[in-house]
Amino acid sequence: MNQDEMLKNILLELEELRKENKELREENKLLKEENKKLKEQVNKDSSNSSKPPSTDNKFKEKASSKAKDKNKKRGGQKGRKGSNLKKSDKPDKIEILESTTCINCKNNLEEVEVKSVSSKQVFDIPKVEMEVTEFQQHSKVCPCCKTVNKPEFPVGLNSYVQYGENIKTFIAYLNTYQMVPYERIGELVEDFTSHKMSSGTIYNILESFYDKMDVFEERSKEELLKSEVIHVDETGTKVGGKLHWSHVISTSILTYYMIHEKRGGEAIEDMEILPTFEGIAVHDHWKAYNKYECEHSFCNAHILRELNGVIENENVVWASDMHKLLTRMNDYLYSLKEKGKTSPSKGKIKQFYKQYDDICKSAEQYYPPPIDKPKSKRKPKQSKSKNLLDRLVEYKEETLRFFVNLLVPFTNNLAERDLRMIKVKEKISGCFASFKGAEIFNRIRGFISTMKKNNRSVLEELGNVLKNEGYVPVFV
Repeated sequence: MNQDEMLKNILLELEELRKENKELREENKLLKEENKKLKEQVNKDSSNSSKPPSTDNKFKEKASSKAKDKNKKRGGQKGRKGSNLKKSDKPDKIEILESTTCINCKNNLEEVEVKSVSSKQVFDIPKVEMEVTEFQQHSKVCPCCKTVNKPEFPVGLNSYVQYGENIKTFIAYLNTYQMVPYERIGELVEDFTSHKMSSGTIYNILESFYDKMDVFEERSKEELLKSEVIHVDETGTKVGGKLHWSHVISTSILTYYMIHEKRGGEAIEDMEILPTFEGIAVHDHWKAYNKYECEHSFCNAHILRELNGVIENENVVWASDMHKLLTRMNDYLYSLKEKGKTSPSKGKIKQFYKQYDDICKSAEQYYPPPIDKPKSKRKPKQSKSKNLLDRLVEYKEETLRFFVNLLVPFTNNLAERDLRMIKVKEKISGCFASFKGAEIFNRIRGFISTMKKNNRSVLEELGNVLKNEGYVPVFV
């Protein structure tokens, strides 16, 4: 073999090695990306993503974001207001305990004056019994004009036999607030009163509440439209085995729920609130909400969780800095509120905003532009951390709105808390058997939630609904 042939073979081998090296580099790159995705997926939980706490691995230890005080004892802390049982000034029943005979000499003490009185009280509920009230309509014929006089039965007494308001309100409360399924309500009523009640009867009672609450629901929507700030959220709900969506719009004094087959624009339009709302909507930056013309404020609890995910999976400094900054801004607002101030100074706003901009600017160094130009017109695929950074830059005003308007909270926790009970209901009962049943639950639940927010007696207000006197809070 001559020198030229040897050189040619060497060049061919080098070319093959270059080709093999390129393939290995590409394969290594793909494996790294796949490993990163799998690592992120394994590490993802409710503390670093939007996943609900119910999906967390119960055996995995979480790093607490708050420092634990090792010296703190268990139980109620100093300064906490207790709720211990206190003696009543007006007991319902008094039982006199007195001695009639001396324990020493057996002398009769019935006429002896009482020297002192000490008392102890027992708080208990009376025995639960089904009380049957019969209304007898007695007819009388006037001896003068022969007119037959029949007194009217009480309003609402339409059948020969029916259930009263107290048992109806109790059933609505059990099912919709305490999440007790129909069958267990029937068992509870039977165990307490020895009276059987069918699931069909329970459904009919709940449906009667639903029908009488239509005015309350419409007026609630009118009041929500007048409010300065509303909270919006949605969650998946199974109805008849199929995925539907429970939507909520709420404030500190009102809660409105709606069940819908869709999650996005069609459902939001059917709610008839966001399309014409002119205040501030707090939500978790879902695109379906962003398209409406009202002002928006993003839930910073979601952003903090996403930043936690970036810190754990990519260990970049900017995410840690942004997490600390947003937390510090929120803490600063709390200190202002404790001092009775209504807003931060212009200097403080400028100071914190500059820190925000500096962090976003410094973060760009972690994401250099792609060397190869994209072949398609589509936006090149980015990492989750870059998408989060882009959102923080583009939607700076919506992210920091809580800092310049103290009516706007730091998070969307209000709506999330209101929706959480829908998930509890689903866990207990499996799913809603019918769409109508889900509608009934949502409307009554919205009413009870509203009453709770306004410190109204739930059972009393449910009774008022049956009298067509349902309470609706009004914004002042």
